[in-house]
Amino acid sequence: MKATKYTPTRFVESGNALAVEAGKLLAESFKAKGQEQVLKEKFGITFKEDVSLTTASGAYTTMLSSTMYYAAVQNIKDILGLVNINEDMVRAHGYGAYKIPRLLPTIAYEVAEGAVVNYFDEGVDSITVTPRKVVVGTAITWEIVKRGMNDFVKYVLQNAADAITRKLGSDILNGLAAGASSTNTKTGGLTYSNIIDAEAAVNSATYSSNSVPYGFMADSLVITAADYATIQKDTDWKNVVYRAGAKPGELIVNMQPLMMGNLKIIVSPLLTASTVKALVLDSKKAAMLVKESDLETFEGQIVGRPYDREVVALMSYVLACLYPLAISKITT
Repeated sequence: MKATKYTPTRFVESGNALAVEAGKLLAESFKAKGQEQVLKEKFGITFKEDVSLTTASGAYTTMLSSTMYYAAVQNIKDILGLVNINEDMVRAHGYGAYKIPRLLPTIAYEVAEGAVVNYFDEGVDSITVTPRKVVVGTAITWEIVKRGMNDFVKYVLQNAADAITRKLGSDILNGLAAGASSTNTKTGGLTYSNIIDAEAAVNSATYSSNSVPYGFMADSLVITAADYATIQKDTDWKNVVYRAGAKPGELIVNMQPLMMGNLKIIVSPLLTASTVKALVLDSKKAAMLVKESDLETFEGQIVGRPYDREVVALMSYVLACLYPLAISKITT
């Protein structure tokens, strides 16, 4: 059967009609760029009989959700790398509440043959979290869909993806700041010395019950955008980070530093917690982002604007700080 060009139709006043229409516009744009195989393999869209079948609407809403989510997370890959991603609830279609085991350090002994082993109760703990949903809506007018304005639809949906980026990234960074142990807080502003002390606090953290080291190794330094500009002017920072490779009498052009010792530098305006200047953490142990859903799209009505509607994007997740001592925050 010959592929036919999708012709926008007048959508209904309820359900996911607009999400389907927007998904079709995106699919047509994909097809125009020669990505028919991607549409077929990933979303089940063939652009033949699928276009006229109402049963194919799920493929278009899936495509819309996937495209928006991909656009969103691309902007915060470094931030997502600061936490472990748990999708157990996504695969099981949700639980409501989720219990996460938290391993606590115990002591291992060398014992002689026939000796009695001492047991410790502090080996395992757990925390229970409940995901919460967050939503963002973006307006799409009747004219946009009616006229098949593919590129403009993508532009509008990108704005929704950007909103998800800001919300998800902000929740992660500010959640890490809120979950950091007060024991590891360094005051006095963002200085080179405070960064060193914060890294040492994370790496030397021990369990209070038996003084056994957790074994954390700090690997990330998150700095607010404004404070990064300040620290780059700090003499100690310039001497160590920028000039460490210089030789006497040698003029070198320094690249923007991406690392400070073992710490990957992540600069973000999304770290907005009051008084917090920076975070030093072990990203492999500090926290877990528990997702109950990937990005889903729905249709909402804009009150007082006939046939102008919005695509509502929804995610359900919660950040769990498993080891507060794996995070050190630097404050004013």
